[in-house]
Parts: sequence; structure tokens; C-alpha cells
Amino acid sequence: MFVIDEDRVFEEINRRKAKRIVFNAPDGLLNKVQALAKKLEDIYNIDAIVIADPCYGSCDTVDDDALRLKADVVFHVGHKISLSNLGKRTIFIDAYDDISFKEVLEKALPLIKSKRVGLCTISQHIHSLKEAKEFLEKNGIEVLIGEGKGQLLDGQIFGCEFYPVFGIKDEVDLFLFLGQSRFHALGVALSTNKTTLMLDPYLKEVEDVTSLANERIKRALFAVYKALDAESFGVIIGLKEGQINLLRAFQIRDKLKNLGKKVSLIALREVREDRLLLFKDIEVFIQTACPRISIDDYHEKLVLSAPQADALINLLEGKSVDEFLIRPHWL
Repeated sequence: MFVIDEDRVFEEINRRKAKRIVFNAPDGLLNKVQALAKKLEDIYNIDAIVIADPCYGSCDTVDDDALRLKADVVFHVGHKISLSNLGKRTIFIDAYDDISFKEVLEKALPLIKSKRVGLCTISQHIHSLKEAKEFLEKNGIEVLIGEGKGQLLDGQIFGCEFYPVFGIKDEVDLFLFLGQSRFHALGVALSTNKTTLMLDPYLKEVEDVTSLANERIKRALFAVYKALDAESFGVIIGLKEGQINLLRAFQIRDKLKNLGKKVSLIALREVREDRLLLFKDIEVFIQTACPRISIDDYHEKLVLSAPQADALINLLEGKSVDEFLIRPHWL
């Protein structure tokens, strides 16, 4: 069951003497957040607004929206990071899942005997890392948890940032990802080129995502080679607060233009197929917002990520592609 750190919310409302507050959270937490908003309205006689747009991570903050809504503070729930606040109004509120990993860890033991493993997870299970490490070590497994960097806590990964696992990839035989998110487990496998097991505490299943990661690599590389003959490109700049990457977009544009390509700049909040198909003269899109849109999703037109763009530019310049996804950050 998810547990929201309500004490922190109360503390901030009291400290700021807030009269209007805003919440944003991932879909799975919206009902709990709405209930909390109603509770706060009744206690404090304040306005509590829940933003129901999709929220995919700590890059999906709504500081500017809160300003337009004339709110005193915005609570971003469910994406715990190393920072307690961001921007002028955004406060990060932890929401952790109290489910136990004991059964699925026991199930994984025969697969990892005599191995040196790296442990990692996402924000909702950060609190489970210590217990999992102690359990494995009691059973004779050597365990490493990588050091956090930037917004990441020790052992934590995002869908596009992998510093804790990347930093220890050469010291471990495989990675154990705690959680039910194949999306994140795949990111670990792709960014480290290491066998990665997903330990699902809900279904009590252990899944090796390595073969699926290999399929993603082949698909991503195939898209790069398909883009080689294109002449017109659209470089997409994300409009979400944590996805605006102007410098990267301009760098890619300039390199492509220097290689004789036609390049247009396009800004989007949501990189959706129906919006891209409006641009009939553009053969290939490169988006600098969220790299996973390109790695995981299917598109009618080619939509490359920033790492794929690097690989394409290398090929156009007569260089090798190298292992373009094995990096700690995909932006």
C-alpha cells in the first residue's frame, strides 16, 4: 500500500500559511492525492487543486502552472529525489510502497548464488534497499549499492538517468532491480550492458529482462541506420519544466546543418504521433525531451532520442557508432 508523507504537507502549509495549494502526481496516486486535498480543504479552509495531467517523473513538475493558478505551494507527490524542493513553489513529497520483497528475494537466491550483485530501484522502494541488502548478505551474496548523483539518491534510477548503476557496472556480475517496472529494469540493462533481473514483489516473480533489452538495442540501432539517408529533420524541444533542453537541441541542429541536412526546430509538451504527422515534409524527428519515447515506443515516422542522434551524427561523419546507450544519462 502506498503511504504519502502527509506530515510534510501539513508542515509546509503551516510554515507558508498557504491559502491555495496545488498537487501533481502520477496516475496511480491521483485518487489518494484527491482524498488528501479534500482533507486539507476541510481542515484549513483553503483551496486545494489537483492537476490531473499525466505525470511521469520529477521532470514533470508544474511550478509555472501553480503560478498561473495563484497557488502558494505545489506538492509533487510520488517522485522522491535528493532535493526537497525545486523551483519557487515545488515541494517533493515522498510516497512509498510498504510491500515486502522477502518472498521474491528468496525466489531469486538460486539465480544469484556466487554472484556479486548491484541493487537498484525507484523512489517508491528506496526504503527497501537496506533490508534487501542485509537479506542477501546473510545468504552469502556480495551486494553493492551505487552512489547517487544529481537528483538521484543512492541506488535510485530514473528512466533516463542511471548514475548509481553505471558507476558500479564493472564491479558486479548482474543487477537486481527492486520493483514491478519493466520500463526501469530495461533502462538498467541498456545503460550498463549487464544482465538485469527484475524482482516483482506483487507477483513474486523474478524476470530476466536481458533478452528484451537486446531487442530494444537492435531496434534503436536499426532506426539510426534508417535515418542515414534522410535530408529533412525536425529537432523537438520539450516544453515540460524538467525537459527543456535548449542547449542539446541546438547542438544537434548545428551538427546536422553542418552535415548539409535541413533542420527545423519544434517545441512540444507531449511528443505525440498525431502532432508529428502534421509535419509532412520532415522525414526524421529527433527529440530532446524524454529519450524513452524513442527507445520504447513505436512511431510511424522515425523519432530518435539524443543518444541515437549522436550515433547518427557519428555515422554521417564516418565514425563508429560504439555502444551509444551505455552511458549514465541519456539526455
